[in-house]
Amino acid sequence: VSDASGCSMIVLLHTGAAKFPQNLLPRARQAVCSLVPAGVLKGYGSIVSRKLASHGFGASMAAMSSFPPQRYHYFLVLDFEATCDKPQIHPQEIIEFPILKLNGRTMEIESTFHMYVQPVVHPQLTPFCTELTGIIQGMVDGQPSLQQVLERVDEWMAKEGLLDPSVKSIFVTCGDWDLKVM
Repeated sequence: VSDASGCSMIVLLHTGAAKFPQNLLPRARQAVCSLVPAGVLKGYGSIVSRKLASHGFGASMAAMSSFPPQRYHYFLVLDFEATCDKPQIHPQEIIEFPILKLNGRTMEIESTFHMYVQPVVHPQLTPFCTELTGIIQGMVDGQPSLQQVLERVDEWMAKEGLLDPSVKSIFVTCGDWDLKVM
């Protein structure tokens, strides 16, 4: 199944076994597809579905039989959520910090990192923010600060071997907002 850009669709359905935010998965497909030449992923593969299912996801995903070698060992799909309102509040603060570790050879989900973050400047989420992100006040109250979450990201990356100089990984986002703005 192809989207408007001709990139094969990667569809992941959350089963509840994993704690990865469901709204990140379509963005992961879009971000990874932007790195892969259109038409490379074709058909559906039960092997890939079983791999994803083993990580708590029911899935149908394009087969990887003709997937070309990648220059990166891992794609780290990142999709922050932040405080927001209309009109926009400043500064925006990260309130959700998820990372999906995708194997660059198999496109298998190998690990996830996910934490909510307690906002400091605007500690009360606006109704607009809750409606837009699906994050309610109780999800961020009492959570670690951004500094503490960044320390845990560093620990997770070390545990996953991502800080090893011989391991090539790249952060992937949908647009430049996550890394350029936030």
